Amino acid sequence: MRKTVLIVDDDQKIAELIEFRLKNQGYTTHCVYNGADAIEYVKRENPVLVMLDIRLPDINGVEVLKVIVQDYPNSHAIMISAHADVKVAVECMKLGAYDFIEKPLAFPELDAKVKHVFNQFLLQEEVSMLKKELGEKYKYKSILGKSEKMRKVFQAVDLAAKSDVNVLIEGESGTGKELVARAVHFNGPRKDRPFVAVNCAAIPEHLLESELFGHEKGAFTGAISKKIGKFEQAHGGTIFLDEIGDLPQTLQVKLLRILQEREVERVGGSEAIAIDVRFIVATHRDLSKLIAENKFREDLYFRVNVFPIQISPLRERKEDIPELLRYFVKKYHRGRRPFHVEKGALDRLMDYSWPGNVREFENCVERLLLIKGEGSQITESDIDSLDLWKNQMVARDAAQEWRDKEKMQDETERDLLEKTLRESGGNVTEASKRLQMSRDTFYRKMKRYSVQRKALA
Repeated sequence: MRKTVLIVDDDQKIAELIEFRLKNQGYTTHCVYNGADAIEYVKRENPVLVMLDIRLPDINGVEVLKVIVQDYPNSHAIMISAHADVKVAVECMKLGAYDFIEKPLAFPELDAKVKHVFNQFLLQEEVSMLKKELGEKYKYKSILGKSEKMRKVFQAVDLAAKSDVNVLIEGESGTGKELVARAVHFNGPRKDRPFVAVNCAAIPEHLLESELFGHEKGAFTGAISKKIGKFEQAHGGTIFLDEIGDLPQTLQVKLLRILQEREVERVGGSEAIAIDVRFIVATHRDLSKLIAENKFREDLYFRVNVFPIQISPLRERKEDIPELLRYFVKKYHRGRRPFHVEKGALDRLMDYSWPGNVREFENCVERLLLIKGEGSQITESDIDSLDLWKNQMVARDAAQEWRDKEKMQDETERDLLEKTLRESGGNVTEASKRLQMSRDTFYRKMKRYSVQRKALA
């Protein structure tokens, strides 16, 4: 990092004293004694820090500051003021000065303020570098896959990144929905602003509202201080709501309002806070089915599904497996002796259906490399030893068990509705009271299970 300091003071002795102090601490310094020379030096050398006296013989230090702030934002100014100029120094900070120090100079204070500027400058450089790296990492062309299905994803990401429309990403778990969301963000006009990801299924329902909207101090038991929610954190950037199909219906209503009004209200608050946010949502669930089951709002679906992106499961694009294999081998054994994957081993990987998609594939490769050690041959028997097909059967059985359980729950709920409606003589109001649910909810469930009131009256 450049540790350059320009010292501007018409009192040559003070300027040289500051220069001597900072040089001994490893800074590269230069002194000038009027405003015109200061502007010329900043223009030519772009120093990190300018120690700028307010009173100069030609141009007022305030005017020099205005030039620096407007034309040379990479240079930071600490104003040097006499006691009588403290009010002016405070005004300078409003104009964009980093800080001020009062004469006569206290050198420990000077040392601390100069050090703080350079610490902040180093942090800014690191943030800029990380943003650049993220931009490269999430360029859509670097997402793995050469299949026709992935080429369509790349094209969709490219189009979505050029606009600010709401995006719905659909795909099974493990297909890389968040990676695609980040690609849309980091290749669009908001790439230098926040990308805030929220997994709606991973946060308990009673905490999710506070997490998304924030809360005011004292809004509920345990709210000991104000909290800024995810929507506010994403201001100017992108909010990514993963697994939106698991969002409770009460919050679906509030999300719809945010999409319409672009305002949020913290829990326990009364102030509407304007937000400028791009919305990207994702789900592994069939939202149209959830709508039919009255579990997802149709109006919310139309709001978020402006630009859909569908990511195919790995079993439907197996031609991408060799490229994925090369990438993950390189990722987990960078700098070590390379592996060789025999054709039979690759064929076995291509035979498997990968119910966990790319996430499962990556875990499998990492486990293989750990077991075999660097420079090894990966054989067909190595792949068979992973018991992938056994895992596949377990996953299939678990899925069937869940479907059977869901079917049984539906049948139980349908029988309960019919029984209660029959006991109430077909009176929906009475039946809904007995089950402690609203009439609207009762009617929706009747529609879902095709329960006919006349037949039960």
